[in-house]
Amino acid sequence: MLLQLGALLSLSLSLGDPFSFEYPGQTDASGAAYLLVVANDDIASFDVVIAGDGQTIRKTVPSLKAGAKFKLSWKQRGGEAKYQLNIDGGEIQADFAFEMVKPAAQGKVGKLKVKSSREDIVKRHTAVYETSFALANYEYKVYDSDGDIIAQALVTDSPVAAGGTFTVKWSSGAEVFMIYVRGEDEHGRFTEFKLVPWAVEIPHTEINFDSAKWDVKTDETAKLDEAVAVAFHELEGLEKVNEAVQANITPRLYIVGYTDTVGPTPKNDELSRNRAKEIAKYFYDKGFWAEIHFAGMGERALRVETADSVDEVRNRRALYLIGVDAPAAGGQIPSKWQKLSGARPRPAGFVAPALPESYIKAREERRRGTGDDAATGDPAQPEATTDGSGEAASSAGDPPEAQLPDSDGPPPVDGKPGASAKGCAVAGDDAGGLTLGVFVLAALRRSRRRRS
Repeated sequence: MLLQLGALLSLSLSLGDPFSFEYPGQTDASGAAYLLVVANDDIASFDVVIAGDGQTIRKTVPSLKAGAKFKLSWKQRGGEAKYQLNIDGGEIQADFAFEMVKPAAQGKVGKLKVKSSREDIVKRHTAVYETSFALANYEYKVYDSDGDIIAQALVTDSPVAAGGTFTVKWSSGAEVFMIYVRGEDEHGRFTEFKLVPWAVEIPHTEINFDSAKWDVKTDETAKLDEAVAVAFHELEGLEKVNEAVQANITPRLYIVGYTDTVGPTPKNDELSRNRAKEIAKYFYDKGFWAEIHFAGMGERALRVETADSVDEVRNRRALYLIGVDAPAAGGQIPSKWQKLSGARPRPAGFVAPALPESYIKAREERRRGTGDDAATGDPAQPEATTDGSGEAASSAGDPPEAQLPDSDGPPPVDGKPGASAKGCAVAGDDAGGLTLGVFVLAALRRSRRRRS
């Protein structure tokens, strides 16, 4: 007689039998199987043999009092298995057959894919993820730029099918530094994902170069020193946040130069590259200890579209990018970089220079959510994806990529336009001069003092 008892199947050999059996009909995700012997009366010890699935399980059931249970456990190897159970207890002889099913894993373990734009994440406090394998549960933690957790949850009642999506939302308006997500299926396979969506646009003052020149003039270094000071504070802040979120995110500096359309294209390419390299060397000579890369885009990435030979100050600019990997190529970002220097130890006794007042003000506005954050574009990229299945997940260990903001120009400094005609004038630059500005996009911003 076979009865459904909740998640268990119950079998009695015949009415009035001294014992019966209960079993679940399927194993757990790992293949763990069991069968319960239930004593209907006081019974003496007997032997049980379970054969099937290419294995034989032999157990001796001890003497049991009426109502007592004894559990027989084993590990099923195959997806489906038929078993034959034989009982030998002297006067008790019996046998019966039963089947067990092992649930199959759904989908291949891989990295989570972010379906949200950076604007969705930073401004709407929403991150949508797509999973390549079925998730029985997932958890998330949202960290602000102090390294404090501003939202967290363990979701166990909303399983996600392979190829499906789930959404992480939070209500805090604090600046988001990192979103950590861990998803696990019913087989114990898991993936971890660290998303760093932060980007900061630094107020700046433009640097002027002489026509067709790329050396930084002495009377222009004060402007560049402001950018160096901000970059140092970004590195120091990252060290503090890394410790707070228990991560090891390492930054790199990427400097891109651009020109307007005055002058021949090949010469503009060379000019923008040389000026970007000169700025990169300035950072290095000041002791900047992160890896440094540079590239020139010439007139191939105009911020303001113009005809040829048009003197447009907004196209004579630069981007300073601080991130953990090369930003994705396209638009304003080149596909190839030249490496100026590798990472090196922080200088002994180093003390970061004071931050420019204009940056402090802009930073506080962003912290309060009142600043102008025009960064948009593609979804932010993962820092790393790992799984617990023993298989290599695709792109495992990839660090996050800095994202390029879509901005109409540098922000104002001290109440004046950051790209004013006066501030960006290049003396006699009829060859298509490049005016490099102090523009820093930081994927990982400076940490403020942690709140108590």
